Amino acid sequence: MAIPPTSNAGSTYFNINQCRTFSMILAASTLTCLSGVDVGGYGVGQPCSEVIIMNKTGGTVTIYDKNNGPFASGSPKGAGGSHGWVLANGEQFTYRGVTNVNEISAYGTAGRIQYRTQFFSYNPR
Repeated sequence: MAIPPTSNAGSTYFNINQCRTFSMILAASTLTCLSGVDVGGYGVGQPCSEVIIMNKTGGTVTIYDKNNGPFASGSPKGAGGSHGWVLANGEQFTYRGVTNVNEISAYGTAGRIQYRTQFFSYNPR
């Protein structure tokens, strides 16, 4: 029986896809920037190129990126801030092309959202 590896030492394979999973409670009708403390301690936000967001609030949540709508840590972007993605309860959405999770904001029903940061959706070689 093969023994599963416990490290990348001596291997030609190294998993560079640093995935992290977060859970956050949203306050009702409060624009909230997603966060996650990065390993280097360079402020809040987990470096990534994709963020998978799942709405578990029991209601509707609108998700914005820093270029297409209100943004919690800065001035509003876009005309009227109406360019977000609306997620019903239980739905999920993947944002691609970001550099950090703190480029994403959420607004809507009070409750929990869950999100996962990663650099890509597949296993590169």
